Amino acid sequence: MAEYLVIRLPDDGRPEAAWAVLDDSGAILQAPVLGALEDAAPAAAGRRVIALAPARAVLRTAVSLPLRSQARIRQALPYALEEQLAEDVEQLHFAAGRGPSPGTVAAAVVRHERLQDWLAALRGAGLEAQAMYAESDGLDALPGTAVLLLEPQQLILRDGDGQLSVGDPDNLEPLLQLWLAALQDASPPHLLAYLAGELADTVPETLQSLRPRLASLEIKRLPDGPLPRLAANVVVNGGVNLLQGVYARRSELGRYWPAWRLAAGLLLALAVTATMSTALEVRRKEARAAQLQAAIEQAFRYTFPDARQVRGTRAELQSRLRALGASGREDQPGLFLQALASLAEAVQSSGAQVRVDGLDYRSGVMELRLRVPDVETLDKIEKSIDASAGLTAEIQSANADGEEILGRLRLQAAEA
Repeated sequence: MAEYLVIRLPDDGRPEAAWAVLDDSGAILQAPVLGALEDAAPAAAGRRVIALAPARAVLRTAVSLPLRSQARIRQALPYALEEQLAEDVEQLHFAAGRGPSPGTVAAAVVRHERLQDWLAALRGAGLEAQAMYAESDGLDALPGTAVLLLEPQQLILRDGDGQLSVGDPDNLEPLLQLWLAALQDASPPHLLAYLAGELADTVPETLQSLRPRLASLEIKRLPDGPLPRLAANVVVNGGVNLLQGVYARRSELGRYWPAWRLAAGLLLALAVTATMSTALEVRRKEARAAQLQAAIEQAFRYTFPDARQVRGTRAELQSRLRALGASGREDQPGLFLQALASLAEAVQSSGAQVRVDGLDYRSGVMELRLRVPDVETLDKIEKSIDASAGLTAEIQSANADGEEILGRLRLQAAEA
């Protein structure tokens, strides 16, 4: 299992770095630590290093660019965004990632000087980052729900469409008012607010005053700071990696590649031929088992984002539901587990690569956001769940996202 050292770089008003160690499922292996970058170097041994850049220094947006080549996209980005930028594009670095919908590109823009300063600070501390994301990429992406991170020195808002805004805490009220005004006649939105630092013990009056205009307001406190949440999301979901183009990390082995490329190719072909039949079968079974376990654990972590290492998902889930008072209705834990089990069986029987991008469970209804290779796979999953006793499934939407389909599925108890 791969391990990651995720470092939140210092910023104005936050002079110390923060870092934590996670596994590839986003579970915390070593609790967050505050200190100088040099103090994080020992924790990097044998681990991939991911740096989180200050959100206020990186513009994150999306732009329509019907191009496929990453090189051409990076060339076109400065011209596509030029009118939105106050600075000379020659002073800026542009990075691209997968957009929220087909034909769009997720973009990150940062000054060359700032990016070079961050890389120099990491190198000076004996650290080399394999990836660097804006810390705003670590905020949850929940369909139909806006997510707010509020700290003493900054706020980050990701709306239900994935658009990101960064500002000062003093601008919380006008920012939220603008967000609500932009929705116009749409149905009342959901808002999930994370409060960190000194704000973890209070709830700003601005948030309380918005309750009548929201479909729901959920407030979660982060007594250990936002790093565990931000780090888990970038490890599992990634974002727009700033280390592209001239900043892309290159291996020292690259210079020797032409000399031994032929020999390496022949050796690889021989190894693949000798082990193909056995290895393919083993990998197929392992991948299916891992896919099912990952789907269950991912659903669990979406429901209980504070979970760290999970051993025995079923027992842990029942324990947490009882702690939340769900045992007041005997059918709730069983229904939740039944829905997860039916989903796992349906994913397995589909024989396809399926990823759970989001999960929401309220009042006996489970809303799922699934990423599947095609509509047929989504239809198979729906029919498989429908065929299971006690549950009904309904496809809410199915939209193309690059070469995949992003589908929304609703599960609930079947009517007697």
